[in-house]
Amino acid sequence: MAIRKKASSSSTPAEPGVKELKQSAERLQALIDDAPIGICNIDFKGKITYVNKRFEEVSGYSRDEVLGKNGLKLGMFPKETVKFLEKRLKNKLVGRPLPVLETQFKCKDGHWIWVALEGKLMKGGRIPVGFQIISRDITQRKEAEEALRESRERLRKMFESVTDGISVVDLNGVITETNQRTVKMHGFKSRDELLGRSAFELVAPRDHDRITANMRKAVKQGTARSEEYTLLKADGSEFPGELSSSILKDASGRWIGHVTIARDITERKRAEEALKKAQEQLIRSEKLAAIGQLAGGVGHELRNPLGAIKNAALYVRRKVSNSELSTAEPKVLQFIDLIDEEVESANKVITDLLSFSRVAKPTVSLVNASSIVRDSLNHVAVPGNIKVVTDVGPGLPMVLVDASQIRQVFINVVLNGLEAMPEGGQFEISARSEDESVTVDFTDTGCGIPESVIDRIFDPLFTTKPRGVGLGLAMSKSIMDRHGGDMGVKSKEGKGTTFTVSLPTRAV
Repeated sequence: MAIRKKASSSSTPAEPGVKELKQSAERLQALIDDAPIGICNIDFKGKITYVNKRFEEVSGYSRDEVLGKNGLKLGMFPKETVKFLEKRLKNKLVGRPLPVLETQFKCKDGHWIWVALEGKLMKGGRIPVGFQIISRDITQRKEAEEALRESRERLRKMFESVTDGISVVDLNGVITETNQRTVKMHGFKSRDELLGRSAFELVAPRDHDRITANMRKAVKQGTARSEEYTLLKADGSEFPGELSSSILKDASGRWIGHVTIARDITERKRAEEALKKAQEQLIRSEKLAAIGQLAGGVGHELRNPLGAIKNAALYVRRKVSNSELSTAEPKVLQFIDLIDEEVESANKVITDLLSFSRVAKPTVSLVNASSIVRDSLNHVAVPGNIKVVTDVGPGLPMVLVDASQIRQVFINVVLNGLEAMPEGGQFEISARSEDESVTVDFTDTGCGIPESVIDRIFDPLFTTKPRGVGLGLAMSKSIMDRHGGDMGVKSKEGKGTTFTVSLPTRAV
């Protein structure tokens, strides 16, 4: 009877046969061929030993056209990329990694695409045999990036080309972005000086509460309308500006800050002031012309009856003086004296009216400003209780004026100053050269001009004097306007007044 030998339980499973290995290799090759990325194998001499189908599809080259050829000498890459790859591939041999490289690739038909290259060392066992270069077509991504870059560049150019200052401000009021116009407008040297700075530092402190309230309105309404504020330069100086703002939201609609638009309105303000001044001057000129015509006619008409009154008073005075009436009725002579005084006063008013109506176009010539000041003082009787101080140096430039008319202006101003100090005080005259003019200040320590009427001080027929007509300052202002000069006043009630006259040093 034969005895069967039991099989050993420790026997190993059978190893895969050649058929299974071949099938596995075929499946792996199929995966490589059909991979969505381009694969290219090269040996150490740079010759291409394998490319997959994706490489063929993207490049336009067939396998037969590239196998066995040097991949870096087919003109597929820019020269700079070829040099970079040669250097990096050599570094790979000593274990240094080949980073992902984004570069252009020239297809067979001549058009260029963008690819991302990544290389790894291939080994046969433990021996390096070449490199496997994996490429991904990133043309769409690059085109999208380029489109985004161009869009940002266009926006940046628009951002920088506008004539207004534009800034992006976060929820804390910190400037996170701004344009060069803002930098220039506020007198800074670079954007870096503004970035990270509080936007409130660019606005005068007295406007902070108002601008905060308007920013809150912007949050509720989406925008805040343009309003005028006092803005600040880097050196602390002020200038007028307009600010408007809109809220800034992110992609999810969350409020993240404000976009503010600032405009320097200095020139506009100057133009508005010049227009206002021109309009006031035109109105004043028309009013002066009308009053001048009336004054001339009235003045001549009043001279005749005043002359008759004066002659009648003189006749009565002689009769009374030669009779006993002067002794019996002494008040008769007093009344006659009063008549004479009032006639003289009326004659002075008429003289002023006639002078006002005869102000002619100035005949200008170069004159020494100091001499006009001295000559004006010589025509005025200064009371003993008033001290006159002059600070008018000989080095002032010559002024182009009608000397007689400017002397009349100075006399009017001096008389006004002296009359404002009935109890005495100090009257100071100082002169200085400014740009293309000589400015003369007349300062008294008198009663001052009430703030409620100072804006009317140069209006014709307006006066604060009990017996004044209100033509002296109006006529003086008219003369200065005709010279292309200026005349202004500053006063504090109870402290005194300063009249400022600017005389041109050149033709207007």
